[in-house]
Amino acid sequence: MSDREGDSLETMLNETIKLLMTRTGCRQVDVAGALGITRGSLSQRLLGNSGWRVNDLALVSEFFGVTPGELLSGYAAIATAHRLPPKGQIRI
Repeated sequence: MSDREGDSLETMLNETIKLLMTRTGCRQVDVAGALGITRGSLSQRLLGNSGWRVNDLALVSEFFGVTPGELLSGYAAIATAHRLPPKGQIRI
């Protein structure tokens, strides 16, 4: 995989997480707490300034009630599979 493909995957992951946060109404502090990191660290990851760790994917996926594969497939794929979390439901 080229660096460009990795960047594209990370960009899609960041956008997917942001959209899931919007759908569920959760805040960065909620997701950061599930990951055991600070809100600032999560913000840097979502902005693409810091990379995700493999273990983060399992924790974020569990938080939103999707699989790691679904998370990496993107928001549209999750929606198409009818696997989006309910609107306004925060999984804390």
